[in-house]
Amino acid sequence: MSSSIERNTHYLFRDGIGRTARKLKSGGTVTVAFLGGSVTAGSGASDPEQTSYRARISQYLRDVYKQAAFRFIHAAIGGTDSVYGAYRLQDHVFRIYAPDLLFVEFAVNDGGRRLSSLRAMEGIVRQARTLNPHMDICFIYTANRSGCEHFSRTGKPQINIANHEEVAEHYRLPSVDIASEIYRRIASGSLSWEMLSRDDVHPNDHGHALYAELLESFLETALPADARSVNAAAILPARMDGFSYDQASLVSPLAAEKVKGFHYVARWSPAKTCNWKPPVDILRADEPGAVLRIRFTGTAIGMALLAGMDTGEVEVKIDGKTSKHVPLFDVHCPRFYRPKAVLFADDLHPGDHVAELELSVRKHEDSVGRALHIVYFLVNGQIRA
Repeated sequence: MSSSIERNTHYLFRDGIGRTARKLKSGGTVTVAFLGGSVTAGSGASDPEQTSYRARISQYLRDVYKQAAFRFIHAAIGGTDSVYGAYRLQDHVFRIYAPDLLFVEFAVNDGGRRLSSLRAMEGIVRQARTLNPHMDICFIYTANRSGCEHFSRTGKPQINIANHEEVAEHYRLPSVDIASEIYRRIASGSLSWEMLSRDDVHPNDHGHALYAELLESFLETALPADARSVNAAAILPARMDGFSYDQASLVSPLAAEKVKGFHYVARWSPAKTCNWKPPVDILRADEPGAVLRIRFTGTAIGMALLAGMDTGEVEVKIDGKTSKHVPLFDVHCPRFYRPKAVLFADDLHPGDHVAELELSVRKHEDSVGRALHIVYFLVNGQIRA
């Protein structure tokens, strides 16, 4: 699609989704992946697999393009941001199939920090286009109440959208700004937040239907037009940031050297969970002073854990330097165990490093313990023996 096409009220075509359009027209098998947070997972919908915007868009494609066979990849995890999205992309999106079209939605979960969003969203794009140079990628920006309030004061949506748009523009990716269209309708009085959501983030069935309608309007224009465009593999431009997470991956906790106090637990199944389903294999420690060590080559290191009511805190040393205290307990922990991703460092010089984690004697006053439940390490690079 030509980049000269003008902006619609809620989407930008940029270089479009021509590769997907041609596969749909030819009647082949098309794989569509959804990477995002709880809105994409379907939270707020009466039936996430029937009435969420993700399910509705999937059904729309089946209904309109009956000559094609579809595979849909559900890679959304509630409460997670684009940083974790970049690290889990290979495992959760490309594990079996290489998508033809990838929707990415993190505009309400990213914390507003430009640098981490840029490194993460660029990392997602560069990884995806390296794994499949012929795939299309589209960013989706969804709404929340705080963004709506910010829009009413400033005329601008939440800052995450501007951060993501930097990446979309650099890589000439289409973007669908559902959020700003929602905010404009609320400002005009034709819609209220209460009509589309029962909380501050998650659409009800009416809200999911409206999100799907806005995304469908993009697809209805983009797909017929893009089917006529030139077929070419995407060429990656220069990196926006030298520390982008374009080598990011999930690494088994068994890759670590268990110095003391850590033990492997197979099929761990706590009673109270959110945004994941037990059982899961973990690396666990319960006593302060437990230590593990992990050796890697790259620029970033972190972990994905299950944070809950007994979560403790850790001290981290990189290459033997001064310890960094990392609190892990947060406001959600007293209610359930949920996935949480934490980076200890993400701007290390490219090369070999050693990270050492020690379970701290310190803990949050509301935590009932000092435990650590590690599901993965996050490495932007490679593990070394």
